[in-house]
Amino acid sequence: MLNSQKLYFGGDYNPEQWSKEVWKQDIELMQKANVNLVSLGIFSWANLEPTEGQYEFGWLDEIMDLLHAGGISVDLATATASPPAWMSAKYPEILPVNFDGVRMEFGGRQAYCAASPVYIKKAAEITEQLASRYAKHPAVVMWHVNNEYGCHHAYCYCDVSKNAFVKWLKNRYSSLDELNASWGTDFWSQRYHAWDEIPAPKRTPDGTHPNPGAQIDFRRFTSEITLDLFRQERDIIKNYDSVNPVTTNFMSMKFTHAMDYFAWSKEVDFVSTDHYLAQHDIENHIDLAQMGDLTRGFANGKQWLLMEHSSSAVNWQPRNYAKTPGQEKRNVMSFVARGSQGSMYFQWRQSQAGSERFHSSMVPHAGEDTRVYREVAELGKLLSENQDLANYPTDRAEVAMVFDYEQMWAMMQANLPTEDLSYPETVAAWYRALYKEGIQVDFVPADVDAETLKHYKLVLMPMLHMLSDAEEKTFTDYATQGGNLVVGYFSNIADRTLRVKLNGYGGKLVKDVIGVYIEEFYPMREKSVSLSNGMEATLWAELSRLNGAEMVAEFKDGQGAGSVAIAKRSLGSSTAWYQGTQLTEKSQREFFSSLAKTLGLSATGSESRELIKRGPYQIEIDHAANTVKVSKS
Repeated sequence: MLNSQKLYFGGDYNPEQWSKEVWKQDIELMQKANVNLVSLGIFSWANLEPTEGQYEFGWLDEIMDLLHAGGISVDLATATASPPAWMSAKYPEILPVNFDGVRMEFGGRQAYCAASPVYIKKAAEITEQLASRYAKHPAVVMWHVNNEYGCHHAYCYCDVSKNAFVKWLKNRYSSLDELNASWGTDFWSQRYHAWDEIPAPKRTPDGTHPNPGAQIDFRRFTSEITLDLFRQERDIIKNYDSVNPVTTNFMSMKFTHAMDYFAWSKEVDFVSTDHYLAQHDIENHIDLAQMGDLTRGFANGKQWLLMEHSSSAVNWQPRNYAKTPGQEKRNVMSFVARGSQGSMYFQWRQSQAGSERFHSSMVPHAGEDTRVYREVAELGKLLSENQDLANYPTDRAEVAMVFDYEQMWAMMQANLPTEDLSYPETVAAWYRALYKEGIQVDFVPADVDAETLKHYKLVLMPMLHMLSDAEEKTFTDYATQGGNLVVGYFSNIADRTLRVKLNGYGGKLVKDVIGVYIEEFYPMREKSVSLSNGMEATLWAELSRLNGAEMVAEFKDGQGAGSVAIAKRSLGSSTAWYQGTQLTEKSQREFFSSLAKTLGLSATGSESRELIKRGPYQIEIDHAANTVKVSKS
């Protein structure tokens, strides 16, 4: 676990990019800014092992000692995120193969196949060298395995990956008959009669797509086999250091989807994450808040650590806008309010060369006499003055939203009713409406246990397309035993194999528990249509009728006119709602505002003002006034 007595402040430090004279300046500037932690060695493999089996640790020994003498702790990385050039030159089979069957080249980063025996062996060797050498170093307070797993080339379709996939399938399915039934391989003559007939699901002839069951299983396989890489390095470290915690940095951002972080969070000693704003989004503070809440969900409500973000502009968006004065403090304190044990950046000093030379840092190209460094130092002072915050998790919300990576994987496939369906955008739309109504949210996984759900007055299920029988029962029991539930459109359509549930879309949860019978999907031809209660809907309608529920709103216009848009059903002491469309933002806010009044939910903020509690602390962030206030009761 993280040290609960400390808020961490600092960032990735890459001393190999600088002369030793700069090292001394860096430590002085770190002390001035109240930096107390740096992540070291993340991209240092080529400097630590310049040729195969030849290690050079002298420079790392020196900087580790200097940092410790300067009162700065180290989050020591295993350096395995970027294999050195000699490895791909000698062992080109480690390089990943893309969806089109093309092998990627060395020169970026993460240029490795997660199933490669060579990469696995070499990653273990460098980790063993680092762990054995630095496990007892007094500067080390935590370990950082690899970096942003799955960010750049998660899916490899080479023959090694294909064979590993088949092995994984043999463990998942008891027989080929079970696999064929799960994937529905009698369609298009896809039935397999031998395990070695199964390909990696890469590009198929134009106008066709790989089997949906194979695609989603390949995504599951990729998340799990990549997690095996983490486990290997974690276990090596723990052989030498049983005290300091081990983590790897997730990527809690809307557009990252390759790893199932709810599964990964069970394997790390503490959750850490990276987050970068879409600076063109004028409401990006809401996206930031959502991802902070989601990360707290990965951490099961406990404290976590923001391992990377930017002090100002990034360098990889189409237009890289700088943060405005005061924005960085608001950003950081929004994360801290939601459970982060501080604020870490990429990176400490802005690079002069390389692909990220225009990515902002704590010390910009112009040096310390800059707005960015002054604001960084001001933030470091604020965190150092409120260290006791670290002792308290964020207070539990009254509302839980279900989030599940497999839903995203399912919605990314072709041949759905409309290509406009987006799981992350639907989740974001619901979250945005709740945020603007001042309603705090916790995120929970789809396999959440019944005991956890009991803590919430309201549970939301936006576009939960797949549910197993056990998961469906958990939410049904919650709704029928006193919990209030909202189920969104295109939910519970299939089981976890992607086989459609028959006899009315939405399964028993929608048809029998809430009481709406859905016959057909009607993606909207219109930009929006009116509902009978005055709300506006967009994107999606259905041919449906009441089957025990009470009509809240029906479609007035369009192909779905007269069908159910919103329905509810009293289930004794609780109520379940079905939202059979995508509401406009104004209408979604009206819907949640009505529920909040009905259920007596607390509003703790407003459209531009956050008010979050961590134990006796209250963090108030006013985005309109550009102010941050930390108070203790």
